[in-house]
Amino acid sequence: MDWISDLVIKRLSQRTNVFLAETFDMKRIEQMKQMLRNGKFDELCKVKFDNKIEFNMQTNKLVNLVNNTALQVDPMRSPSVEIDNMLRTTSSAVIIYYVFNQTHADSLADILAAWSQDSELYRNKSTVIVFTSDTTLFNESLRRLTYTITIIASSEEERKQLLEELAQEISKGLEKKYGKKIKLKVTEDILQASAGLDLHSTETAAMESFFKNRRFDVSTFTDLKVKILKTYGLEYVQPEIDFSHVGGYHSLKEYIRKRVITPLRNPEKAKYYGVGSPRGIILYGPPGTGKTYFTEALAKELGLTMVKLTPADLFRGIVGESESRVRQITQLIESLAPVVVMVDEIDQIALARGQVMITDSGVSRRITNMLLEWLGSRNRRSFLCGSTNFVENMDFAFIRAGRVDEVCLILPPDYEARKEILKIHCTKIRKVPIKNVDFDEIAKKTFMWTGAELEKLVLDAARVAMDESAKHVTDKHFEEAFSGIEVNINERKRRIQQMVATMKKLENVNRKFLNEAIKEFATAEKDESRVKGLLEAL
Repeated sequence: MDWISDLVIKRLSQRTNVFLAETFDMKRIEQMKQMLRNGKFDELCKVKFDNKIEFNMQTNKLVNLVNNTALQVDPMRSPSVEIDNMLRTTSSAVIIYYVFNQTHADSLADILAAWSQDSELYRNKSTVIVFTSDTTLFNESLRRLTYTITIIASSEEERKQLLEELAQEISKGLEKKYGKKIKLKVTEDILQASAGLDLHSTETAAMESFFKNRRFDVSTFTDLKVKILKTYGLEYVQPEIDFSHVGGYHSLKEYIRKRVITPLRNPEKAKYYGVGSPRGIILYGPPGTGKTYFTEALAKELGLTMVKLTPADLFRGIVGESESRVRQITQLIESLAPVVVMVDEIDQIALARGQVMITDSGVSRRITNMLLEWLGSRNRRSFLCGSTNFVENMDFAFIRAGRVDEVCLILPPDYEARKEILKIHCTKIRKVPIKNVDFDEIAKKTFMWTGAELEKLVLDAARVAMDESAKHVTDKHFEEAFSGIEVNINERKRRIQQMVATMKKLENVNRKFLNEAIKEFATAEKDESRVKGLLEAL
């Protein structure tokens, strides 16, 4: 238990008397109680504690941990007064827990500040450990006087030991009661599915899984993760599409396979070459080109789940609430890692600091700094995939190497890609009863169209056929659907020229791949006159 070792080191260095331990996990509290009861904490701290006390903020009761008896307290006095007397007169270890709201934190703040600087507590070697759901419930001044410990949700070794012990306990219980033996397996899939859950949640999911299915089932652990994310208002996505559902973009897929998928799926190989794990990518392109869709397919190829994050998930109206929420969300995401973090319209979150309005009281700047710190952390295990139509509006600190691996330009689908997209929408994504449809001709007519517009064309053609109660969707229905969609080709060419120019100004761009992507787009068109002017401008 590294967090207890950290606490002991700081305790022995006499840095402070008071520790703030951040966790929701009741099992972590039980671990601390057990170490006090059996004397292990005394041994680690090299102190023989005369008193070992717990104070439950919910029940307002003091309990002697050694004999598990309630202490008699004068009803006219606060329990903190009794604790203060013990800490000053004897060598005492006190744990305070269930500090889950601001009222509890405020009621403790003054006495914790006093204890943290009290020389009598130093002489007695007394120690106070406060378990709280969020250390920011306490003011900054107090946090500087104490030592904060952020307890990890769980390690794979801890979860494996917990699940194996639980499996044995269930098996023995069933055999004793019914005379039947059952062998519950703790597989690698279960350990992976439980990654990010704390010990209490892992045990809860395992018990629920057994009672539902008579075995430990991956889906139960995943469902619990979804529930946790929903409490924070976040969306947890189990990807259902892969690269075979993404029409065209062959060079981009191959590039992503080499630069992202291979090192993430083969970390030992990446480590051997000193490459390390990829950090993230930014997909930059016109609206409707399938950036979000591509991200979901990427997550599927990686075999990871995906968390969707939007500006609305971070910004709140109350002063200080946005900063607290960013901290909670980033910690939650890392606890569930490895995951793909999809940030749509990332430019709204990573807005250049020079463009931030001065009327927001510095909230945007503080959030920007917090996100930069998270993305730049060497211990970050989540993979960021942001999408934007306006990378030029982003703070360049967000897109530098070390935070993301690079920015990739997503152009509108080329001729071959448009054919694939049309076929995928007619056969894979939905079953459209097509007959005698000339996809080559439709692809020629849809130069510079985006994937979203091609999808709309397929749907409109199907609706026309449905209105006629036709048995099949034919070229005639597609012709009629064309009349309802208008695309400004010249404006789109101008915007793409701007995007390519922007890409050439950025540092974190692979120039070779950028040129190959443009060349692939141009050479795939059957009518060279369409792209001649565009290529000359590029």
